[in-house]
Amino acid sequence: RSFHVDVPEEALVDLKRRILATRWPDKETVGDRTQGVQLAKLKPLVEYWGTGYDWRKVEAKLNALPQFITEIDGLDIQFAHIRSPHK
Repeated sequence: RSFHVDVPEEALVDLKRRILATRWPDKETVGDRTQGVQLAKLKPLVEYWGTGYDWRKVEAKLNALPQFITEIDGLDIQFAHIRSPHK
């Protein structure tokens, strides 16, 4: 059966609100990634997700593809069916 991405606006507004309300931990105590992603790298990414990322643009790109859902072992699997231009 065919599939179309359609995220409700309320869900996007709520997600942005929660992203921008992130409670950050104290700065890591080491200079490498052994304590996880460095805050200096993560904070700009989260700021972009909260203020600059255009979900509707991505949604439109996804919806330009022929997408479908099939059931495999009781699970719905979403996929894009794109034929190769090569034979």
